[in-house]
Amino acid sequence: MVSERLSLFVPLNPWWRTSEVPSSWVGLSRKKYSAEMLKWIDDDFMQVISGIRRSGKTTLIYQVLDTLIKEKKLEPQNILFVNCDDVKARESFNYLTDIAEVFETPGEGKKLIVLDEVQYYEKWEQQCKNIYDTYKGRIKFLISGSSATLRTSKDLHFLTGRIMPITVNPFSFEEFLWAKKLVLPKILMNFDADYKKLVQLGLGKFVHEYLEFGGFPEIVLAAAEKKNQIAKEYLDEVIYKDIVKLWEIKDVKNLEKVALFLMQNVGKRFSYRKIADAIGENKNTTQNYLHYIEESYLLRLIEYYAKSTAQQFRKEKKIALVDPVFHTSRFGLANIGPLAENCVYMHLENGGLRIFYWKNTYEVDFVIETLKGDVVPIEVKYQNEINSEDFKGLHSFFKHFEKVKYGIMVTKDRFETVKTKDGNVIQLVPLWLFLLSF
Repeated sequence: MVSERLSLFVPLNPWWRTSEVPSSWVGLSRKKYSAEMLKWIDDDFMQVISGIRRSGKTTLIYQVLDTLIKEKKLEPQNILFVNCDDVKARESFNYLTDIAEVFETPGEGKKLIVLDEVQYYEKWEQQCKNIYDTYKGRIKFLISGSSATLRTSKDLHFLTGRIMPITVNPFSFEEFLWAKKLVLPKILMNFDADYKKLVQLGLGKFVHEYLEFGGFPEIVLAAAEKKNQIAKEYLDEVIYKDIVKLWEIKDVKNLEKVALFLMQNVGKRFSYRKIADAIGENKNTTQNYLHYIEESYLLRLIEYYAKSTAQQFRKEKKIALVDPVFHTSRFGLANIGPLAENCVYMHLENGGLRIFYWKNTYEVDFVIETLKGDVVPIEVKYQNEINSEDFKGLHSFFKHFEKVKYGIMVTKDRFETVKTKDGNVIQLVPLWLFLLSF
């Protein structure tokens, strides 16, 4: 029996009645994220699920709940899902402790409470500390939200040692293909072997669609004529709910100008002064706006590759978007090269790698440091022809970092291994293959 106070949550917790998560709520399985969440599910850590709006965080949580009920045999009555963005929920339960207290009282066994969009509770960090300390061992908490304040809040110190963060991005290219119901052979993470298996599938047309419309689940599945409008609505949600509302921005128009400038200039280096001059705003305010936009997960800032941290800070940063559709829905596909570069960046980020760019006379799009400590320069040349000029960035990098002997050039469709006279190896890899096999 559901207590009267908890009856508010009945529509969000159908498993109380049916003992299962509705199949329509589960969606496309995202094995990477669900496996990471399930790995920590029996520990007392509060799992913090964050990421940009509409990236599939709530669906992912439903997938985990479905597994817990079906495979882990968790009692459905012991699972509570709370939408903290619901005004009625916050009016009925002024504090998160009230929710935990009411839910913990009846029944037996360890319980699970999901606090979705938890940032809408004031001082949520301290409240979460209180419920964690009070109910540790008796209630497992999953908290989620769209704003990066879940990771970078000035009050996050209240939760030190209590949280396990997971950041959810829109679909990877592999997930995009699954959503398109394309059956892929087993990926071996070996360029030569995977190329032979995949080259017959004609993945070039799929990667082109991915470059244009990105990986937001709803947009991937929407009709072509609706995709751009949905993307524009997503941007409005991010600006007005995750930025204007949380940071109490007064000059919304200049905030929008900064966001549009960043989206238009994907893949480019920038200075705060340049953006401030472009929109007619002062530098400090512009810098704050950019910080808020970054905190909302809309974009990433790529640091310069250098051994000195001070040198990194002095150099300009490069712009990467969490999804290309924020650019294409307003500016089209004219800048397809930078969009390909952006997709490479997000793929590398999904792999948990440290990512930089490098430049002296010539530029290298990305420099990564692998988990083994290896350094790999990656140049993106998504174009019909590759010529000698296109190799100059990699050659320059090899000259400056003599210990580095291997680099990658991501191409439109060319697959080839090039050995230089200095003993360096450059692997040319089509974008579709790189996004699946690296």
